[in-house]
Amino acid sequence: MRLIERVTGAFAAAAAVVALGAPGALACGYCAEDKVASVYDHAAVKRALDGRHHVVYFHIDGTLAPADAVLKTLRSGVESVAGVDRGSVRISLETASLALAFDPRRTTLAAVQNTLDAKLAPKKLSLFLFRVMDRPGDLKTAGR
Repeated sequence: MRLIERVTGAFAAAAAVVALGAPGALACGYCAEDKVASVYDHAAVKRALDGRHHVVYFHIDGTLAPADAVLKTLRSGVESVAGVDRGSVRISLETASLALAFDPRRTTLAAVQNTLDAKLAPKKLSLFLFRVMDRPGDLKTAGR
């Protein structure tokens, strides 16, 4: 009986160590970087930042059917929001990611997100902001 208690105690201690280390592993940033990479378009970002516009990246929460019709509907809905740059919208259904550029002199990020949330709510979709690029320094290349 003592052996079982020792093994069980050792297993519980090991499980606790793994569980305590898990939040650090989940917050490593790779998921967010993968999402950005899936919708990143350097030319569109450069054009937006050169014009003093902001580029934002969202996670799309909800069920997305992988179909061209869904993509077209999403894109046209996003581009119809006041202040969003036409042709800047990038969507990845596979990673549930969305990128867009907008003119902060015409609208605010909060207004863009609120309008998009209202448009997406009937489709049972919502957005979670995870990155904003608002200055050319965000485009720095890595050093050697």
